[in-house]
Amino acid sequence: MRRFTDDKKQLWVFDKSTGKIFPTTCENIAGENQFYWNEELNEQGHDPLTLEKQFADLEGEAAAITNDWFRQFSRNKKLIIPKINREIMSLYLATQLLRTAEARNRIVEFSKISNPGYDAENDARQLHIALIWDTKLVESMCKRIKSCIWMFGLNETATPFLTSDHPVLIKNFENTQWLSGPVVYEPGMYIVFPLTPQLIMYAKDHKHWKGAKIFKDSITPVTFDQHMVQHENSGQVGMSNRFIFSNENNFDFAKEFLTDNETFKDPKRSRFINKPRGD
Repeated sequence: MRRFTDDKKQLWVFDKSTGKIFPTTCENIAGENQFYWNEELNEQGHDPLTLEKQFADLEGEAAAITNDWFRQFSRNKKLIIPKINREIMSLYLATQLLRTAEARNRIVEFSKISNPGYDAENDARQLHIALIWDTKLVESMCKRIKSCIWMFGLNETATPFLTSDHPVLIKNFENTQWLSGPVVYEPGMYIVFPLTPQLIMYAKDHKHWKGAKIFKDSITPVTFDQHMVQHENSGQVGMSNRFIFSNENNFDFAKEFLTDNETFKDPKRSRFINKPRGD
């Protein structure tokens, strides 16, 4: 998140549910207090914030790795990524898909659909924690992400990449639809993750994107124009839960997108009906 601050270390926030824009700091965007509080651990006499602390450690490791990437990219356009770093970043991306408020809303809605009459809202936190601590699921997601072709796009336009409260996204092979949920097994899918206002990461299904192998761990030669940047930003605007972040006080594109897609303003919208197109 710090890489999306302006020269004054401010992060600009657009609340798409209210239309309000305001500056803040990364410290104030730490997330909901005790979002990962585990009552079961608390009742057993263990630290109820174990998961939150695990995420903090993982974030620190991921930040160190991406800082190394930026240093490497300052010298050349291809990265050297040690095996352990690829494993850590795969875990980071997998858990980012699972840990957000957007992911929690999705599992609550799915539980309501699967079990009519069940008060999933009341168990939202524990349902979410159980999903995140599903070792088999997380390990499988990590393996899939690690096997992808990792590549990067450089944005040299005046329009920055945006990020959000649900920053790691997935797109379909046809490049026409943002996919809801941690669907890393979708044939041909690819992950889209803005790293800075100027740099974006892709992780593409290696079986369906064989031609992309020549750009593995590299900045692609594709020249981004404003439309291409907005194409990626549409995902952050539409697939986020509520908040969109930028290093600039300019959310004109987000407002325009939401004018045409009003449903995505509502944090309580259905995740199983509405998906923004990748136009």
